[in-house]
Amino acid sequence: MRGGKASQSSSRSSADSESDLSALVPDVKIARDVTSTTLNVVRRFQVDVAKPPDDNNNDKSPANYCKLPANQYNVIDEDKVEMLEDNSFVVSTGVQKFLFLTIEAKGRVKIEETLTGVKQTLEKAEMIDVNGKNGKIVDAMNKSIGRVRVVNSVVATTSDEGRKEHIESQLEFSGTFTEGVFAKIGPRLNEIASFVLGATLPWFLETIGKDYELWAVDGERQKAKMDIGGMSQTILKGAKGKLPSNVREIEVV
Repeated sequence: MRGGKASQSSSRSSADSESDLSALVPDVKIARDVTSTTLNVVRRFQVDVAKPPDDNNNDKSPANYCKLPANQYNVIDEDKVEMLEDNSFVVSTGVQKFLFLTIEAKGRVKIEETLTGVKQTLEKAEMIDVNGKNGKIVDAMNKSIGRVRVVNSVVATTSDEGRKEHIESQLEFSGTFTEGVFAKIGPRLNEIASFVLGATLPWFLETIGKDYELWAVDGERQKAKMDIGGMSQTILKGAKGKLPSNVREIEVV
């Protein structure tokens, strides 16, 4: 009898886990025989930018822009960034609607300055169930999110013998998952992650490019408002290959 109860409990737990996963990724196929999933996806995009012609001292160069503190990037709402003393920062999305969830996502990011930009490494991330109604699903997400390694390298480059200026972003997702939502997806996790990178990086770079050109001429820069729902249509255009005219995908390094 004990064995029967344990088996029933295990079956219920598995069914609940699959139900949670299906709610988050409706068309995903459950990899029932998979005990772990490995993620390793890298994509790199480039945006063209115009440096002021009278910037003889390179004070307003793309490289200097890339090295700005995180709370001075227009793509991030400065009120949602807490700069720390150890060359890192904590960023929050604020309260957001994501599918049927009301959540707040927080992450701690370490910054390393490079020759022409910065390397940003996500050290810790979590989602908070704001309304307390979907704690089980959010807990399942956090078991996976906590194991994701995210590295974003933002650098300034030139081409055509220095006559053309660019800002590039190379974003890497990696990790091995033995529990949580990602462990149940199986090999398709890499396909989903690649889709996400292809959707978000063009939007990120287009926003960064516009902000750089305003910063370079001391123009009025709009304060970012992080609205995941409002971003979705613009971001999905990038995922479907509809890139902005000044943004392109390039080879990873």
